[in-house]
Amino acid sequence: MPSKRKWQLYPRSRTKQLDMKLFRNPTAEYRGTPFWSWNTKLNFPQLRRQIDQLKKMGFGGVHIHARTGLATEYLGDEFMSLVRKSHEHLKKRKMLTWLYDEDRWPSGFAGGIVTHDPKFREKTLLFTTKRDDSIGVLLARYQVKLKDGRLSSFRRAADDEP
Repeated sequence: MPSKRKWQLYPRSRTKQLDMKLFRNPTAEYRGTPFWSWNTKLNFPQLRRQIDQLKKMGFGGVHIHARTGLATEYLGDEFMSLVRKSHEHLKKRKMLTWLYDEDRWPSGFAGGIVTHDPKFREKTLLFTTKRDDSIGVLLARYQVKLKDGRLSSFRRAADDEP
């Protein structure tokens, strides 16, 4: 079933025949988009120069990727301003912008911003068939039916339901 989204990343992939003109000179969405490591003190003239070089090299865009050595505060006002300015310059050059969601490792870490406060560290979600209030907080209960070892149906159960 076709998507109802108005915007598609690969709109010409639905054609029945390969467009040789597009094949010989692909638009941005059909070109490589490398990780663009941001790993120093950032400044827009340097970022703009790099974007222009990447365009000359034939790339269709970039994945902005914060890396070790980044001296501009990750997700700070200056960083986000440079993301916006870079995105606008990339758009003018008919290139795509992707923002890689990690500052180093792991995903969701946000360069230590998330885990700076101890109450946001070491969270665990436990799935179990038995209720044990000594190991955490009950989030929800479900009544599950399996057929041939696979989920066939489920419904959320009340906390006091047997």
